[in-house]
Amino acid sequence: MVMEKPSPLLVGREFVRQYYTLLNQAPDFLHRFYGKNSSYVHGGLNSSGEPADAVYGQADIHKKVMSLQFRDCHTKIRHVDAHATLNDGVVVQVMGELSNNRQPMRRFMQTFVLAPEGSVANKFYVHNDIFRYQDEVFGDSDTEPPEGSVWSKETCPRFCPVESIPFGLWF
Repeated sequence: MVMEKPSPLLVGREFVRQYYTLLNQAPDFLHRFYGKNSSYVHGGLNSSGEPADAVYGQADIHKKVMSLQFRDCHTKIRHVDAHATLNDGVVVQVMGELSNNRQPMRRFMQTFVLAPEGSVANKFYVHNDIFRYQDEVFGDSDTEPPEGSVWSKETCPRFCPVESIPFGLWF
């Protein structure tokens, strides 16, 4: 009997259930979702006030997760989107609220790219993970980027309308 391939939404929702349950119950093992070539960015600013850099590989991801001191983490997942992507992967976007160490809930967005793990059917690992707290992105106002922000009116890229790009010149 051949198993039917689960939909990307089913894969995404099941992954989200497992990931955030582990974040609550055993964050020390969160790194096991990642592989040796995985990337992980957890929002926030570094000591220079710049957005945090990505870390790569399971060992460095484990160190980063441990440095975040997740304790008594609770999440309210508000929405999950999941779509098929390249090479049978699944891209998952999570919107919700997170409380760490009995602190107030903070809104967040987290995007995962799940990649198939070898030839095992329906087994995935986290290839990319980007997490951002919304209050660090928008602050008190969502109309203008904060002064000194990486993106300002002067540095923000301008995109031309799709109809003005000749066919075949996307990238």
